[in-house]
Amino acid sequence: MTSNDANQTNEDRRLAAKRKLEARLAAERDRKRRSLNITIAILTVLALIVAATVVWLAETFIGTVNCQWTKPDTTLAKTIQGRDKIINEQPPERRAEAAKYMDELAAGVPKERNAAEPSSNVPLPFPGTHRYVKTGSWLAGSTTPMTLTTNRGDLPITLDHASAPCNSAAIESLAKGGYYDGTDCHRLTNSANLKVLQCGDPTGTGMGNPGWNSPDEAPTDLKPVAGAQANPMMPGSGPVTYPRGVVAIANSNNAMLGRANTGGAQFFIVYSDSQLTPDFAVVGHLDEAGMKTLDDISKTPIVPGLDGVKESGKPKTPVTIKSAKVG
Repeated sequence: MTSNDANQTNEDRRLAAKRKLEARLAAERDRKRRSLNITIAILTVLALIVAATVVWLAETFIGTVNCQWTKPDTTLAKTIQGRDKIINEQPPERRAEAAKYMDELAAGVPKERNAAEPSSNVPLPFPGTHRYVKTGSWLAGSTTPMTLTTNRGDLPITLDHASAPCNSAAIESLAKGGYYDGTDCHRLTNSANLKVLQCGDPTGTGMGNPGWNSPDEAPTDLKPVAGAQANPMMPGSGPVTYPRGVVAIANSNNAMLGRANTGGAQFFIVYSDSQLTPDFAVVGHLDEAGMKTLDDISKTPIVPGLDGVKESGKPKTPVTIKSAKVG
């Protein structure tokens, strides 16, 4: 073997070693690249799963409660404009009563109050957030404390936004704006099936409103009255039990006349289980601490209205809301 042959052999060995090293480095680079691609793919899939989960949660639980506030068909002031016509339409023997009733309505006009419409997108008070929640989601369980300070004692109420987020938000908004301050609870009932204290009308006539009506949010979890018959022409119209302590929105709905969404500022507090059609949005309940005060108020003699019904009318001793405070 010549020196040239030896040199050639060594050179071949070096080249072969170099090629092996380069091949090993290339394979390592390919392995790392494949590993990186797999990692990126996994992270991409995880990101898509997380994004899809966030979207699902947002669509399912977090959204906007879109409340539709409407204008009342009439106002107390407009009603009394037809005073003479209304009186003259009555039978002669009823005209004196009708005149007295219209005078009572007229006396309430100067007491009427207007309030700005609540937000159409109703926020629920989660600490530190301004998120909105959809009706029926588990996030809609938020509650807000509200206290009615009356001349007869305190009535602490817990507003529950789950079943009627628009109406409970409306009550909260009105209380914060002072709408209820200095107003009398204008109606007390003690009939066999209806035992409530009704408040929220500054005019004291039962016809006052804040200048807007709230949407219907009928309760779905109240127990039907056993043995009661529903109107066959109106499915779901059978009476249900509004339990003691429930706070609900009063309205003048009439399904037969197609009148709906007539709630607003007026609410009633049930002092003994009562039977009503499931048409009155439940916005909360009276706390146990206020039950004694409500029971004492319920014993107040009633001044019947012009209809002569002894079981319904103004409390003989006024029940005045001095202030309504939220929080």
